[in-house]
Amino acid sequence: MFGSINSADKVNFVKNLSVMLKSGVTIDETLIELAEQARSPKFKKIILAVKDDVGHGTPLSASFDKYGVFDNVFKALMRTGEVSGELENNLIFLADWLENENDMRKDINSATLYPKIVIGAVVVLALGLNLFVLPKLVPLFTDMKIELPWTTKFLFASSKIMLDYWYAVIGIVIAAVVGFVMLGKISSIRRMRDAVYLRIPFFGTLMTDYEMAVISQLFYTCFKSGVPMHETIIIIRDTLENAEYRASFTAIADHIQAGTALSVTMKAYPRLYPRQVVSILATGEKSGTLSNSFQYLAAFYSKEVRSKTKDIPTVIEPALLLFIAAMIGVIAFSVIIPIYKLSVSVS
Repeated sequence: MFGSINSADKVNFVKNLSVMLKSGVTIDETLIELAEQARSPKFKKIILAVKDDVGHGTPLSASFDKYGVFDNVFKALMRTGEVSGELENNLIFLADWLENENDMRKDINSATLYPKIVIGAVVVLALGLNLFVLPKLVPLFTDMKIELPWTTKFLFASSKIMLDYWYAVIGIVIAAVVGFVMLGKISSIRRMRDAVYLRIPFFGTLMTDYEMAVISQLFYTCFKSGVPMHETIIIIRDTLENAEYRASFTAIADHIQAGTALSVTMKAYPRLYPRQVVSILATGEKSGTLSNSFQYLAAFYSKEVRSKTKDIPTVIEPALLLFIAAMIGVIAFSVIIPIYKLSVSVS
């Protein structure tokens, strides 16, 4: 109703909030100023509502929790910072985390923009052919009683269905999309789907690297903010989008409470946590430098994600070319062969 709140707005808000609070500006003045700076009307309304809540004694973290603007990482680190008196420092960590996550998502979106445009153009061309070109050819071929290839018959049939039953086609497409989304909310199906995603060549490795970058950055940020190990694991579990990783963190939380080392629990999931990650964490646990180990892993996997996202067009282009060539070949065969037969019969 009041517009959307994008990632850049959230990053700028957290950065400015940390700077102004560290400079000694009161929380009321800070929130009023940040509300004025907010570009999103919705975000401005929420910030002013948070200011009113804080004025009535509600903690900042609890107030933001009411409006669902930020994720569990933000809320947990805000809550921990208020209790420990390290709110300003936690906000600095949060700003870095949000910025890193935003940068990674931007890299992935920019790398997949070209394939999206190509696939969209092919879909539009196919619809145009079915709706405007093929219907004009059907009477011609039908009147001449030419034996048509099966591909031509298929295209003509699909064109007729789309023209005569367009409302049913739209309904089926909408139902398919809604069904896919609803099935994705069933935990068992979502976990099965996410497991398949992780096994796709190249893209599965990219997803694993992305999850490791997220997990490592969150571990490092939480440790630096003084969040206990078990609470950190719960925060990360609730933040992860991949169901396979979420399930593994549920099991890891139970093992950590039982006194098992983090590297040992991760070793039980070799498909999710690469061997080098387990080795580095084991070394960090022995030397007492686990936070540094996660800092190194976060930087390493962030670079890996950026490097691989730049290779996405190179990987997808051959498949796109084959797909487009196949589409053009089928269309050409379906249209040109009957025209050739028609010209032969006329001559």
